[in-house]
Amino acid sequence: MATDQHAYPVDVVHAAVGTEPLDEATARGAVDAPDAGAVVLFSGVVRDHDGGRGVSRLSYTAHPTAQNTLRTVVETVIAEHRASQPASERAMRVWIAHRVGDLKVGDAAFVCAVSAAHRGEAFRLCSDLVDRVKAEVPIWKEQFFDDGGTEWVSALG
Repeated sequence: MATDQHAYPVDVVHAAVGTEPLDEATARGAVDAPDAGAVVLFSGVVRDHDGGRGVSRLSYTAHPTAQNTLRTVVETVIAEHRASQPASERAMRVWIAHRVGDLKVGDAAFVCAVSAAHRGEAFRLCSDLVDRVKAEVPIWKEQFFDDGGTEWVSALG
């Protein structure tokens, strides 16, 4: 562990882009630890509407670089937190994944779990990870509407 006053250990237990269904309980369990007083879980779930239209399903497509970009984004956000946030009392843990392929309403498309000694640091890191992954990882979604229409939407941003 570094001796810098702002450094703290962050264990990235999982960071992936893939086709397997995402399970929030798996993410939470992977970051849970006796020294973690807070576990924050974000789950982006396919909803049944968008812009006043009914959505029947989504299909996510990732650029071949998405996996590497995800890992780079996670490492960058962690480094920024180390530089700007007070040192954590204990290790922090991260589990993050984005699903690609066909998803139905109710499926988890994006899950991020962060554990930390305290809630503030867990919330900050989880929120920043989610925002940056959505802004920087090249993943796009095609929405299929109840009326038979489709629309491509960048998952970036």
